[in-house]
Amino acid sequence: MDEINIYVASASNSRKQLAKEYNLDWIFVNNEFNEEKIKNNLIVNNFEDVLKYTKILSMGKAESVIHKYNGIIIGCDSVAYQKGKILEKPKDEIEFYKMMEDITTNLHYLVTAISIINTINGKIIKFVEITKLFFDKFTTEQKLYLLNECNGLSNAGGYTLCDKIKQNTHIIKGDRNNVIGLPIKRIQKEICNIL
Repeated sequence: MDEINIYVASASNSRKQLAKEYNLDWIFVNNEFNEEKIKNNLIVNNFEDVLKYTKILSMGKAESVIHKYNGIIIGCDSVAYQKGKILEKPKDEIEFYKMMEDITTNLHYLVTAISIINTINGKIIKFVEITKLFFDKFTTEQKLYLLNECNGLSNAGGYTLCDKIKQNTHIIKGDRNNVIGLPIKRIQKEICNIL
């Protein structure tokens, strides 16, 4: 069988770096999906709504690029969820610092929905990975690092896992890679199921 290209419809540097750590030659492409339209029209009241919300966004991202690429397309969407509220990417530094306080005060969930489309045979698989975690309080230096060096305004909940906050991170249940927004082992398994 010829090798099939794998495309990830994401511009996330954290996801790219994670794939690189695993020596995966996945091709990262910008998606063309208008998230704001969905975000403005979907009401999220509970955890079930969060699952539905992320599934819709991940599928929309995957579908937005299927006209351009032939092979396996992966759409992904991650949100942090805490006490009935979604923590999306912070809108500005004020919201970032508020999120840093929220995620170091109470545990939260990192929810990632993945949609995988095989454009060659038309098979589709969708799933959601959930990681339960909390952080010890961050120092001012750690917050500045997350904001500036880890592009805090580009990450759900304002953070991505990195060495600087490793000692503050407590994963109660779930996959570390999911917190970065790319549960690689599960994705690889599901890709095998749609070849």
